[in-house]
Amino acid sequence: MILKNCKIVMNKEILEGDILIEGGILKEIKKNIDNKDIKVVDLKGKIVIGGVIDAHVHFRYNNVKKEGFISGSEAAINGGITHVIDMPNDNPPITTKERFHKKYIEGREKSKVNIDFNYGVTEDNYMDKIEKAKSHKIFMVESIGDLFISDYSKLRDILNQNRIFTIHAEHKDVIEENKKKYSLDTWRDHCRIRDSRSEIEAIKEILKNLEVINGLNNKKPHVHFCHVSTGEGLNLINRAKKRFKNIKITLEVTPHHLYLNIDMAEELKGMGKFNPPLRSREDNRALMRGLIDGSVDIIATDHAPHTYEEKNRDVRECPSGIPGIETFVPLTLNLVDRGILSIFDVVDLISNNPAKIFNIDNRIREGNTANLTIIDLKKEITIKGENFKSKSKFTPFENWKVKGVPIYTLVNGALYETSYLH
Repeated sequence: MILKNCKIVMNKEILEGDILIEGGILKEIKKNIDNKDIKVVDLKGKIVIGGVIDAHVHFRYNNVKKEGFISGSEAAINGGITHVIDMPNDNPPITTKERFHKKYIEGREKSKVNIDFNYGVTEDNYMDKIEKAKSHKIFMVESIGDLFISDYSKLRDILNQNRIFTIHAEHKDVIEENKKKYSLDTWRDHCRIRDSRSEIEAIKEILKNLEVINGLNNKKPHVHFCHVSTGEGLNLINRAKKRFKNIKITLEVTPHHLYLNIDMAEELKGMGKFNPPLRSREDNRALMRGLIDGSVDIIATDHAPHTYEEKNRDVRECPSGIPGIETFVPLTLNLVDRGILSIFDVVDLISNNPAKIFNIDNRIREGNTANLTIIDLKKEITIKGENFKSKSKFTPFENWKVKGVPIYTLVNGALYETSYLH
């Protein structure tokens, strides 16, 4: 297959040329490739980037009523995504080597995109060596089964290892304290119970332990903070990035924390219930500034499907989480149209930086596997949940108009046309 008339984003430049793909490999990248015996796709000047990576998804292993590796990966393809990293808070949680390897084998067999997995950390298993795990996930608040750290005094020993840790930073004690103040009668109450202080204090708890580890200088962990939702949390982390010499720190934000806020809680109802919850407008602005100044490393979705019936329950019974894998790229590209980010900024946030953090080779280079996302920056769409490939066919972004969409996804050389975007 030849991709003709591409605008290829590489090394902060846009190169015009063609791409020859043979046997799933990027065989040749240059101008005017001609081979009449091969399928030709004329991209007519559309943007080509290294395949988009969503570093935070829940494909609901063992719960195909909500999602699954097949529907989740089809949704990823429809959203322009070639690689995903799946989280361990399944039922039962992925906190043993046996469960991890069983899930790994099944996921790799069924997924239509490249898929990796995180291992769930507990107070008992934190020394487990899972070589195939992309990271070891720490929940600081109760998740499912034994998958959370209830005794924070153990965090230092857990983090003092040469590995990547991903952190869900909400402080269990702050949340328990707030539960005594608020009765969870309104959608705003969910945000009050898991307030900004719960994130800030959890981040402080992690950084306090990293301070000691940094001083010991015998291990060099890499700590990645998931779905940072507050401006103060962002500032704390970025000050620590500069301060710690022996520890690598990175962070992600989600589109829903960039765009949505607590003033929308009662209108969005269950569509706006997730953890961490809706924050303030000022937090929206702070996270957006973080994209602009480079203090945010990546954007990821925290794609967390549920059934429509579940999300329409009252606030006490409605589960937290929303689908996001199919709105991820359009919502991010929309920032280019608005003049907030450049295409180069976006490629760093959704492709280059997650590749570096999680050691995924999605580069556009001859000899590499062909994992590409092809983008039309001028195409405008109206987001409609009913058109999703995910089993969760709803979104808090229903009827939002956005400009800039993925039109093709190449996964290991296989070309897919996105459908809900047409």
